[in-house]
Amino acid sequence: MGRIIDADSHFMEPLDLWERYIELQYRPRCLRFERAPGSGRYQIMVDGQTITHSGDLSIEELLGVAVGYGQKEEGKGLKSFDPSAVFSHTLEDMAKRIQFLDHEGIECQFIYPTLGLFWEDLVTDAELAAAHCRAYNTWMLEICAGDRKRLYPVGHISLRHPAEAVRELQRLEKAGVRAVFLGAFPVDGKSFGNPEFDPVWAAAQELDLAVGLHLVVHRTYIGNEWYKDRDPGFMFLSMNVIQDPRMALTTMVYDGVFERFPRLRVATIESASGWVAEWLDRLDYRYSYMGHTTQMKRPASEYFARNIWISADPVERTLPYMVELVGDDKFFIGSDYPHAEGFTRPVERARTALARLPEASISKILGDNAAQFFGI
Repeated sequence: MGRIIDADSHFMEPLDLWERYIELQYRPRCLRFERAPGSGRYQIMVDGQTITHSGDLSIEELLGVAVGYGQKEEGKGLKSFDPSAVFSHTLEDMAKRIQFLDHEGIECQFIYPTLGLFWEDLVTDAELAAAHCRAYNTWMLEICAGDRKRLYPVGHISLRHPAEAVRELQRLEKAGVRAVFLGAFPVDGKSFGNPEFDPVWAAAQELDLAVGLHLVVHRTYIGNEWYKDRDPGFMFLSMNVIQDPRMALTTMVYDGVFERFPRLRVATIESASGWVAEWLDRLDYRYSYMGHTTQMKRPASEYFARNIWISADPVERTLPYMVELVGDDKFFIGSDYPHAEGFTRPVERARTALARLPEASISKILGDNAAQFFGI
């Protein structure tokens, strides 16, 4: 049995992280959670905005989704997940996380933010966004300091401030970080291939840092135009934001990012894998007669083979077919621990889903491919 790597898990940050870690000049405007006068219910405060709910979920219900790992398997559903782990701080105990890894037979885990998936669409000021990233990154390095061989924190950078993102990439690389997270949503309506962002891709390439394009909660997610008359609820949003990493990646291919930065490593995170063969077929076919209108210099399948990886869900029925169609070198899996939509018994369930494949391919997907992507 080869090494097993959980390539997509999450912290549950303390609700007062930014109040404690952000620079003093940004503290009055930073993300914080406060109880509303009268009702006593939690609300999000950030940069002069007050957020009392996310779609049809209260803030407490949203936090329940963030920490409800295993609860859907117990029969609970949306709006009934228990958020108590947020307030008890149990998920900030990295020794307990190591116990989870030991129980599942996982060598190491790459850990993304949770609250970091919520604030980027709300913080449009570039300096303030960069300050939020710095504060989070300082906290994550502290909390994982006890075991950096098994716990790999994934740094957060924002494309709203490319110059500061480059400086933060340099700081993170010096601290031993192997990967960074970018929210997969359009920043000011710009493609990820916009030349303004080239310094970020150049720095990631030079510093040998992997880049994960992870879904985030934002108002202009794919499909939002279909429900301007009412709020369709969190289920509709959650089904559609998983398409955003695919779209972000498409803009990078289309606008020549991987042509300009041939050693850049990028993965879609929490965006499933069943779309990959169709995506490659569609791009390659159109490139064959319209490629001259793009900044691509070769078919998308060549960039895929060189620059792109895919984080798949452990239970995907289509994953073995994707492997058979496009190869076994570019897929890995993540548990999404401790989110409610995460996957309990991830290794066992992945082995079941992949059983039709050769053991060598299964070993690649369970660990070796992630090791190559993250450079460990």
